[in-house]
Amino acid sequence: MERNAAASAMEWSIELEKALRSKKPGRAVEAILQIGSRLQQWSREPEPNIAVYNMFDLVTWEDRLFSNTILLRLADAFKSDDKHIRVAVVRVFLSELNSRDRTKSQQYQGVLSKARVQNHHELLTRVKVVLGGGDPEARALALILLGCWAHFAEGSAQIRYMILRSLLSSHISEVKASIFAAACISQLADDFAEVFLAILVNIMTSTTSLALKMAGARVFAKLGCSHSMAKTAYKAGLELASDSSEEDFLVAMLFSLSKLASKSVFISSEQVKLLCSFLSDKKSVRVQETSLRCLRFIFMKGECLFTNMESVVRILVDALDEPMLTTTSHCDVLRLLRKIIFYMRPNPSFLDANEYPKLVKAVESAAQSQVMLTSLLAVRLLVDLSLQLSGKMEVESGVSSFSLLPEQVISLIMDQITSLLVDLSQLNSEVFQEIKGLRNLLLLIVREHSDLWTFLFEKICFTVELIMNMHEGVFDRQQIDVDVEGDKKNDISLRFAFILYGFMAICVGHLGQVVGITSEIFDKVKLLVKSVCEGVLFSSHSLLLNCKFILSCRITEDFRIFNNDGFPRFTFCEKLTENEIFTLQCAKKLLKNGDEWPAYKAGRHAACHGSWFAATLIFGHLSSKVRSDFFKHWLKSLFQFAVAERKIQLLLLPQYGSGLINWLEQETILNLFSTEEQIKHHHAGSISVGIYYDKLLEAYQCLCSSGEALKSSVDTPVQAFCFQRWFLSLRAKMLGTVGSIVKLLLNVPYSKSIDYGKLATNDTAAIHETVEEFRKLSLTFERLSHEFDLIGTTFIGMDTENLKVISALALNCSLLAFCTGFAFRVPNLATSLLTENVDDFRTLRSVLVRNLIGRLWSVDHETSKQLTELFDATGGPNNCSHLLSRNKILDVGYEVRGISTLCRYAVSEVIRSQSKSNGMDEGTVPQVMEDGMQFLSNIFMQWISIPFRVPKCFFCVRPCIGSELYAMTDARKLDGISIPFGFLLSLNLCLQLKNIPPNMLVRITRMYCILYCGLSFQERKHNEQKQQAYEAWEDDDIVEMQNKLLHYVTESSKNEACISKGKTSSFCRTERVVQAFVKFEPNEKGQGFSNCLLDVSRFPVGSYRIKWYSCCVDSEGCFWSLLPLSPGPSFTIHQLPSAG
Repeated sequence: MERNAAASAMEWSIELEKALRSKKPGRAVEAILQIGSRLQQWSREPEPNIAVYNMFDLVTWEDRLFSNTILLRLADAFKSDDKHIRVAVVRVFLSELNSRDRTKSQQYQGVLSKARVQNHHELLTRVKVVLGGGDPEARALALILLGCWAHFAEGSAQIRYMILRSLLSSHISEVKASIFAAACISQLADDFAEVFLAILVNIMTSTTSLALKMAGARVFAKLGCSHSMAKTAYKAGLELASDSSEEDFLVAMLFSLSKLASKSVFISSEQVKLLCSFLSDKKSVRVQETSLRCLRFIFMKGECLFTNMESVVRILVDALDEPMLTTTSHCDVLRLLRKIIFYMRPNPSFLDANEYPKLVKAVESAAQSQVMLTSLLAVRLLVDLSLQLSGKMEVESGVSSFSLLPEQVISLIMDQITSLLVDLSQLNSEVFQEIKGLRNLLLLIVREHSDLWTFLFEKICFTVELIMNMHEGVFDRQQIDVDVEGDKKNDISLRFAFILYGFMAICVGHLGQVVGITSEIFDKVKLLVKSVCEGVLFSSHSLLLNCKFILSCRITEDFRIFNNDGFPRFTFCEKLTENEIFTLQCAKKLLKNGDEWPAYKAGRHAACHGSWFAATLIFGHLSSKVRSDFFKHWLKSLFQFAVAERKIQLLLLPQYGSGLINWLEQETILNLFSTEEQIKHHHAGSISVGIYYDKLLEAYQCLCSSGEALKSSVDTPVQAFCFQRWFLSLRAKMLGTVGSIVKLLLNVPYSKSIDYGKLATNDTAAIHETVEEFRKLSLTFERLSHEFDLIGTTFIGMDTENLKVISALALNCSLLAFCTGFAFRVPNLATSLLTENVDDFRTLRSVLVRNLIGRLWSVDHETSKQLTELFDATGGPNNCSHLLSRNKILDVGYEVRGISTLCRYAVSEVIRSQSKSNGMDEGTVPQVMEDGMQFLSNIFMQWISIPFRVPKCFFCVRPCIGSELYAMTDARKLDGISIPFGFLLSLNLCLQLKNIPPNMLVRITRMYCILYCGLSFQERKHNEQKQQAYEAWEDDDIVEMQNKLLHYVTESSKNEACISKGKTSSFCRTERVVQAFVKFEPNEKGQGFSNCLLDVSRFPVGSYRIKWYSCCVDSEGCFWSLLPLSPGPSFTIHQLPSAG
């Protein structure tokens, strides 16, 4: 457990005292500067609560005592005559003030706040000694120090008087320092600000010193403690700026007045008019540039709704054509125009129709700029115009030009890309960034205008062919020199292949989501790639990119094809042989050339796109090449994983893979795949064949071996490969459950020809047991769907693409749970066979339907509406509107297209069988059981045909962000937690985030924890069960506890007022389990402290282990689960000794 500032206060105080007493030259200054960074950390940490004091064995408010001691010692050091020490002390508090301003918190509560400084009178007394005497430089430093201490100094009338008196000093440095101090106090006190403003205006109008005028101009922005004060200060500053002819002063005043105006919407309009007047009056270039920067500052603050936007746009368009302005100013103009277009989006008619062509013409001209940033901003503005104004206005020129604007912008962007690719030898990182930016703009347009995807695809094809023809001679010369080794020979082909992949793969991928990949489009893509590969040196890099591209195209093929009987047929299965052979050829050439790293990346992409034959070949080869034990275990795990999934794909070979078997035999690499001969002979049309169960069992064992390889890769696996091991565990459970269902289907002992009335008691019991087994397996699938949800919320920062893959896997499990639970629509089954479980049976089906609706609603609305009919039929609530709010990261993309097609078939079949079974009696039970078995067989056959894809984050092996829990009752007891029998357990807790990356984009604002313990958690002895910490995902109650935690967090957010009154925990108990919910406020290190109470008074004497889970909420309001990286605390209940 890391020590926070409160726990380190005494140590810091002692270190400072020793350093200040040291005779070593410079040691005192070094210690003062060191304590400065510590004070900043201290100010950022929340005030310690009782849990902090108990955890670190501190006396209440001990931290305040030592913080005040440190401040007093610094004040004593400042009072000394050492100039270097005085400067160091001032630097410390200026740094603390600047860090305070950067946080922009509404209310300062740091170590220099009035509430936390108890001895402010003594501090001010020491500074007044310096201020009352000494040289002007010392007095200036003292005034700066008072400004830093404004939070507790502003209440002293004597300090106010001394600061105001110093404004009249004859020394410029002292006046400048007093201006700074007065401005700091004016931010907190309106009455003082009024007096200071009057004196400041008098100084600035009477003095001839530019330094004093500049100092006064810079502090005007701080005179806005209230709206009335801000308005008064703005008028005074505006008058000063208008009367001045000094450019430096005018520039400084414009910045300050703009900051002041941003605090009030009423002032901002006047400031915008002033700034625009400077632009239209053609002031000096520097003043115009300053005006643009100030306009941008005001508009970025959002205070621009009360201005005449049409005149502002007209002035900005003129500024965009001004050749005297710098590139930076032109970029500011473009940013301002983008902001205005965004604000006026609901009212596009704010600009006269005749002004739009002028705006577009000016922006198009800027888009042709040789400066990359200017060009990108201009194109981005054109994109914004096309998205927000197209179709909403018509220009009175006889043609509705804005209706053509999206196509025009696409053509313009493609022309720019072509110009960048004219000289391929000049391609560098900057050009690549520009091309990437232009590509993203293309995606912005076509995502809003889905009808333009085909147009974009045609433009890309045309551009690629144009560039190929343009550089035909260059490519031919390279082709002649194919035997020459060296990176330079591959540069052009690598860059061109990368650009080709980047554009074509994304375009084809989105085409697949929006309109479907037609055979014409797919053939054109393959022909285009082939022509590029024939013209470009076929290096290992282009092989890799080509492989990636074909994989991306393959998974976007149209899945929505049905046979005559309505059963789905997935077309990608028919392409399996062709695509697998192609990727295997690429992989083999990469491995032959010894390009291990490109080969690894190719294997990664193959796994992410479900091409497991190529992944097996690559990872199997690389695992024998690597030397590091760590990476050897990693590659061994990947190889076992690929083998497991390849075994599943082998089940498709009898129908589609004879060509692949022949290719493997010809290439003499068949042994690597261990392809058994018997698979060629079995009938692949039915899953009720023993080979399916055998293959599923082998795949399950390979997945377990893969997880074990990762577990043994490091000595302390608590934080290593957490995501990978959890993901492999879920996949193993998934295949294991499918295997259990297949085994059940193989072992059903009766047929539909048997009369139900003639069944013996043992036979009806067998039916009962079979249906009960299927019910349990459906619950297993339903739980797995929630575990996939949980893994998606546990790893902070997971992007949308990875979440889509994981959510698609959760939908897989939800569908399989639904099919397994609804397969056997036996008439009155719940009453005739499961009389003791009627409520459980109906509740199960309601849960299955609810789960599937929540995942399908955003993907397939029609199927979801059909499911609501089943929801009513199963006895669930009639109102399903609450299901719509479930946040599942799914769309109609290729990640879910195959499974959504299968969902549609499954739901229609269940509804059909339900209507059919309504007219049946109990004598048709064998028929219904046989139909259910066939239904499940069909579902699992097609489910196996859908490629299993791995999220890209699986290959990110950095330790995941998790949490550790520290608990104790008394910091002085080192022998563990122990309480007498019959007492409540009071715990002081510290929740510590681990493995936080330094560049994390979001900030954790709140953390929560649930602790629970039951009689079944009793242990025979104190043993650290680290297995729970290492594999917390294996706990049976992880889903239930995380759901409870989520519910608590949701309810807490609704009742924030109650929590803010000091309630940081709550507990409840049932007959067998006690639990407590705890809230933590984390510091910048991700460390939070709190306490809780567990009612274990009825627990018998013994040792117990407390289980726990935690979560957090980030600065964007997103909920994240946290993986426990430490075991739960243990405690002992002992019997009090008898009185006698």
